[in-house]
Amino acid sequence: MIHSMRRATCLLIVVTALACQHEDPARAAMRVRLKQDTRLAPDEIRALFETIAPVIAGKNLTVQQGALTRALDEEQRTSVLGMLSDPGAVYDAGLRLEGKNVWRGLTTGGTAALSELDAMQTLWIDVESFVPRRYEYEYSSPGFGDYAYDLTFEP
Repeated sequence: MIHSMRRATCLLIVVTALACQHEDPARAAMRVRLKQDTRLAPDEIRALFETIAPVIAGKNLTVQQGALTRALDEEQRTSVLGMLSDPGAVYDAGLRLEGKNVWRGLTTGGTAALSELDAMQTLWIDVESFVPRRYEYEYSSPGFGDYAYDLTFEP
């Protein structure tokens, strides 16, 4: 009986140790940094892009705009996530609280349909999961068709 209890205790310790595997220290440090108000430097934005890429790679992107939910094809996906391919063109838009979640914004210029207008696009990244959660496209003048998508990545 005592031998069986020892064996069960050892098994429990091994299972607990395996379940408590530690996160990569660089990833944990990135998470802490993303929660700080201080703007990200260009090298930090580049490191964030490198952290986001494997998290969303190979996953289908679904967007929700109002009551409409749809999957994006490859061209539409590139339009929404294209800024993640050029960290030098992106700047930090700061923090946003969404319910209990903290998001970090990344902003770059957008290609406006009307050439006389400027546009900005912002991708909001969940700082816990490193997953983009919202995409916003805004023209410099109100009323020209600003839009936003809530993003979901699925296997």
